[in-house]
Amino acid sequence: MKIAHISDLHFGAHDQTVCDILLAHILDAEVDLVIASGDITQSSTDAEFAQAQAFFARFPMPVFMVPGNHDLPGMDLTRFINPFGRYKRFLTEDLNPELATPLVHIKGINTARRILPHWNWANGSVSARQCRQVEESFAVSSAPWRLFVLHHPLMSPKEFPLDITVFNSAELLKTIAETQIDIVLAGHQHHAYIETRQECVMEEDHMTLFVSASTAMSTRIRRQPQGFNMLHFTETSVRIDMLRYDNGAFMIFEALTHTKAVDPA
Repeated sequence: MKIAHISDLHFGAHDQTVCDILLAHILDAEVDLVIASGDITQSSTDAEFAQAQAFFARFPMPVFMVPGNHDLPGMDLTRFINPFGRYKRFLTEDLNPELATPLVHIKGINTARRILPHWNWANGSVSARQCRQVEESFAVSSAPWRLFVLHHPLMSPKEFPLDITVFNSAELLKTIAETQIDIVLAGHQHHAYIETRQECVMEEDHMTLFVSASTAMSTRIRRQPQGFNMLHFTETSVRIDMLRYDNGAFMIFEALTHTKAVDPA
């Protein structure tokens, strides 16, 4: 199974040339699924969401997405009255989606909030209810791989260009460990990054890969050019290709292969 992980498209502040090359690359790769981890638009306008809708309509394969902080309206009444109205009208009603396949079980949550106890409302938050939803989703999962998708990354390595806060992240990290999630996909930082974290739960070691994607096609470049990730799954292993835009094409600049520990039973 092949999955394209794109993030931070920022329609309205995007490079149309990069957008066209991204679309062509994913179509040529014949992926089975596209995962978009938030910030689909720049300013959450009707025009931007219409562009995003037309873009995703070009994919013949399913698209799994969660919103980001830029998918909320700015400082106007709509943000407080119907914050995700446009997102739901143009893209999808489900802010906390789930998809189960024989090989991969995927759960996503919305970490963007209309208001936060912080001066920077671009930060994220996770509720206790969302943690319970994650637990319930994977409690009945029989797929070999468990993927979790959110916009705001839970890791904060020094390589990241922004200092962000995800409220209640400690509780979510505990849930990720207890449910033995294999891969966490995020965006927000416009910075491709992979970090592994090993936890021992119920006397059993389990490794989780925290994978962030760069901005797929926006002009809001930070320390890296536009890019995205490609995940190749078998029953027991995954190869993650990190691609970067360079001279009119997306090229692999780093790759990681992870093999699941085999249950001796």
